[in-house]
Amino acid sequence: MAELIVALDTPDLGIAQDLVERLHPQTKWFKIGLELFSASGPRAVEAVQAKNGIVFLDLKYLDIPNTVQSAVHVAAGLGVKMLTVHLSGGQRMIHAAREGILSGTPSGAAPPLLVGVTMLTSLNQQDISWMAREAAAEGPSPGELALVLAERGYQWGVDGVVCSAREAAQIKSINGTGCICVTPGIRMPLGAQDVVPQDDQSRTLTPAEAVRAGVDFLVVGRPITRADDPAYAAMAFLHAMAEKNERRHP
Repeated sequence: MAELIVALDTPDLGIAQDLVERLHPQTKWFKIGLELFSASGPRAVEAVQAKNGIVFLDLKYLDIPNTVQSAVHVAAGLGVKMLTVHLSGGQRMIHAAREGILSGTPSGAAPPLLVGVTMLTSLNQQDISWMAREAAAEGPSPGELALVLAERGYQWGVDGVVCSAREAAQIKSINGTGCICVTPGIRMPLGAQDVVPQDDQSRTLTPAEAVRAGVDFLVVGRPITRADDPAYAAMAFLHAMAEKNERRHP
């Protein structure tokens, strides 16, 4: 059953708390990313949890293995339920992150899901074309690179990957259905009420298309948080997901 995660992409902790209060319990999962965490740190996690929200900590850790292990250890201790690392950090870094999660999770609690970032969904062919020029070759597409990283990352021990919904079905085919797919860049179809422009997302799909592709978690920010009525906008996404969820799980 696919679930909705609302991205609290704001530096204002008060605004984030208000969004959680307005959207919960219809929405259970909330993403805390670089912007909010940079402004408020662990207080942001505590604020969401205080309102019974489930935290997806999206800080995309990428550093030497020892540093990532220590950082993830601390994050696991905060009680978050999912967190991200960059798969480009390599196998040793992923193994270190896994060790950090296991050592940092409070006794008796389930360890948070470890998901690896493949290629940012804002990237398009033009963004990575410099790699091809440097190599004097045509080079792979962002989607092809994402598939390679997803396969390796799952072999290294992540629970799933952050990817475009456009690659989700192929990733499930390669890694199996147990590989969790977390996808940002979800947008309502053109013509739907309260549509937000595609903005900096390049590889987008609608909620129904994403669920049909096998996505487990749909991450949505501005189309909900900047809507005139965020609760109504969230319900629109949930309704669009529910139709495909029912078809996927008869």
